[in-house]
Amino acid sequence: MTATAPSRFLRLVLRADAFAVSRTGTMTLIPVLTVLVGTDTAGGYTAAGVLFAAVVAAGMAARRHERAAGASRS
Repeated sequence: MTATAPSRFLRLVLRADAFAVSRTGTMTLIPVLTVLVGTDTAGGYTAAGVLFAAVVAAGMAARRHERAAGASRS
């Protein structure tokens, strides 16, 4: 299997994941999610849910990419 460079979209996802798991990203996401839920509106709950789901999905994609890249390097 030949290693190819990730697409633009995957690079964006990997950058988002790197930010989310960094100290700064975590310290930013926690208050943002808290404020969104604290609005006590359907829009706030929806926005918090979508943001949380996006962070989880970026993390899952990044881990899958790491595993695939690790397997192709061996």
